[in-house]
Amino acid sequence: MASVNGICKNCGSLIVADDRDPMCECLFCDCVFPTMEAVEIAKNPRDYTFPNEPQPKRDSTRRYTSVPVFPDPVPVAVKQAESLAKAEKKEKNPYEVSADDIKAPKKTLLAIAAIAFGFVFLVFTIFLPLYVIRTGHKKDISLSIETVFSDAGISVNTEKREGYPMGYSISGQTNNNLIVVTSDEIDENKLGDLYEGFAKIRADEYGYDSSDTRLYYGGLRLEIIARNGTFAVIAADGAEQTQMSSQVYTEPVA
Repeated sequence: MASVNGICKNCGSLIVADDRDPMCECLFCDCVFPTMEAVEIAKNPRDYTFPNEPQPKRDSTRRYTSVPVFPDPVPVAVKQAESLAKAEKKEKNPYEVSADDIKAPKKTLLAIAAIAFGFVFLVFTIFLPLYVIRTGHKKDISLSIETVFSDAGISVNTEKREGYPMGYSISGQTNNNLIVVTSDEIDENKLGDLYEGFAKIRADEYGYDSSDTRLYYGGLRLEIIARNGTFAVIAADGAEQTQMSSQVYTEPVA
C-alpha cells in the first residue's frame, strides 16, 4: 500500500488515499470520486473550480481508506479541558484540614497584639526621647563649635547644606565623635587645642566635671582631614586621660 496526495474536487480539501483504491473519499464533505482525478487536481489546483455542493448523507462507515491531513485540534482541547474540570470538582474530604481552616486562639492573638503594642510603646517612651535629647545636645554643641575652630586657628566651613554642616560632622550616642575637614595644615598644637576645645564644650553641654576624666574624655574621638594628611586623636583609658592634650596623638594616617 502506498499513499497518494490529492485534492477534493468538491471542497478543495487535501486527501491522502490508498493508490490501490480506484475511488477516494473526502473526510470533510463526504464527496466520493476517482482517486486519479484527485491526484490530477492536486497537480494544478488553481485551474480548477470547486463547487462546494452538498453531498449525499451516509452513515459513519467509510468505504475507502483515507487519512486526515490536518486534524481539528479544537475537539481534543475541549475534551482535555472537560477532564481537568472533572478532576478539580472532586468531592472534598470532610476530614481534610487546610491552612485556611486553622485559626489562632483568641488568647494567642491578644498576646501578639500586646507584644506589638509593647514594642511600639517602648520605642516612643524610651528610644524616641533619647533621640530627641541627643539631637538637642548636638544642636547646642554645634552653636559653640565655631569658637573651638577659631581658638585652634583652623578654618572650617560651617555653612549648612540641606541642614547639614559642610565642614564638620558630630555623631555618636553622646555626641562624642567629631570629624573636621580643613584646607589648613595641622600640627600637634592645633590638633591638641581642637581636641581640648571639643571636649570642653561637650562636657559643658552634658554637665560633666573636668575632674571626672572618664566622663570628660570618655569615648571622645577627633578626626581631622587637613592639607598635610589625616590625623586622629582617641581618648585613652584611666588616668592617662588627664594627659590627653600633651601625650595622646597619632601620626598622619593618610
